[in-house]
Amino acid sequence: MVAGNAGQERNWGPARLAGMSTVRVGMLCHGVVGGARRCLGTWQTITKPHRPNDGSPPRAGSCRRPGSVGWSFSPHLFLLLAAQALSLAVAEMALLTMDPPWSVIFQGESITLRCQGPPVHKQQPTAWYHNGKLLEHTETNTYRIQNARYKQNGRYECQSPGSTSSNSVTLSVSYDLLILQVPSHAVFEGELLQMQCRGWKVGSLAAVRFYRDGADITKPYTSAMQLSIPQAKAHHSGRYHCSADMHSYLSLKRRESQGLYISIKELFTSPVLNVASSAEPLEGSPLNLSCITQLSPYRPHTVLWYLFYGNSTVLQGPVTSSEYQVPAVGLMDTGFYSCAVRTESSNVQKWSPRVPITIKRVPISGVSLEVWPQEGQVMEGHRLVLHCSVATGTGSISFSWHREGSAEVLGRDSRYEIPSTQQSDNGQYYCMASNGDSPARSLKVQVTVVGWHHVAVQWPGDGCRFRDGGSSTPYSPCWDLPASFQLLPPEPGNVLMAAAGRKAESELRAAGVSLHPSAAVSEHCCCWQRWGP
Repeated sequence: MVAGNAGQERNWGPARLAGMSTVRVGMLCHGVVGGARRCLGTWQTITKPHRPNDGSPPRAGSCRRPGSVGWSFSPHLFLLLAAQALSLAVAEMALLTMDPPWSVIFQGESITLRCQGPPVHKQQPTAWYHNGKLLEHTETNTYRIQNARYKQNGRYECQSPGSTSSNSVTLSVSYDLLILQVPSHAVFEGELLQMQCRGWKVGSLAAVRFYRDGADITKPYTSAMQLSIPQAKAHHSGRYHCSADMHSYLSLKRRESQGLYISIKELFTSPVLNVASSAEPLEGSPLNLSCITQLSPYRPHTVLWYLFYGNSTVLQGPVTSSEYQVPAVGLMDTGFYSCAVRTESSNVQKWSPRVPITIKRVPISGVSLEVWPQEGQVMEGHRLVLHCSVATGTGSISFSWHREGSAEVLGRDSRYEIPSTQQSDNGQYYCMASNGDSPARSLKVQVTVVGWHHVAVQWPGDGCRFRDGGSSTPYSPCWDLPASFQLLPPEPGNVLMAAAGRKAESELRAAGVSLHPSAAVSEHCCCWQRWGP
């Protein structure tokens, strides 16, 4: 054992683990500062051997310029200390245990404390603390208490090289005749919880009973003077004590131990399922789920396994990854999702609450309408075709056709057709598209139906004589259409002359002549004038 400074206050700074006192570092400062002194714009506190110009130790508080004789706080030292501080920030916590593992012992008994930390390359002393004060340093990782007395009651911690401060253990030295011995270390979910009832004299007990919160729990956990719970759960927490018959001279006397509270520690928190995006993702988008839990820092090496559920069906697991992803969701993925976390042996398993996730269709947008003939102008009696389409939207899309000023639904397909238009078909048309959510509407298009009028036309040579189109006078025979006869383009406002005699109907149509349905192509001379809107 290496004697320490008894009663020294605990110092959890990084320098103590490296065998130095605390170093406060701000801006880089050359020169040694003994104690605390302002030096080049920062406070430095360094405890080192001091060496002035005359060879004797300098007084605390001196500050030297760069290049002067003495210590220099160089950038290399600064980086070294910074690296030590950083390594401690992620250092593993030391584990303190007792052998035997009981928190209560009889006065005069002995016990060994053991400090377990990460392996280090160079042997360094282990620091021991009692009730928050430095007890001593040892070259090994054990500390022995022999012939225990009342003054050794209290809380113990340790710090091994390369680790942070350990967990605390409490030792109680008892002068009672009957004691309940419970673990000095923390007992976590799924671990063995063991305790024993002991009398001052070995073999002096009979009819041992164990109690938790006043209730007798002797069966089914007890064997002789011990009580064992193989896999402790949170509900096993409570105040325990034991009772037994003890031999007192020539008689038996019933005695009870002091009560001790045992808290079963949580190994990891109950998980929560986190949805990275919205709980109502759009159809075709990814779904990212995370199972969030927190493992106790006192059990850092415990391996946790994760399972993901959708509508009570296992989607993934058990795996060590806490993430689950669906690359592209569909409507069938709507439902309740949850996750479970368990240990490798499955002796501790916890479930998250269920989270409802509703997959939404991609909304309808970009509804457009096409009309033929273009610009919506159609000759009376001719066909009108309207077509509705959408730019985006998923699922089954339904359409409906409407005319402004009318509540009637004209059609329920993406295409709407009027085989033979009439003057009553004039108006503004639009379509609606829906995939089950809010419907979207197209812009309106104007449809204009152009009518036909029969008029009397005088053909040169009096070969074609008519009266008004409404006249019942039979058409007179007409001459053959001259070879030089030209038809004007079929546009609104133009006059179209059409003649039939020895000209076949197919020839007239091939020449671009639009014939009214009432026009009979025969050996009569037929002439029309079409007026635009």
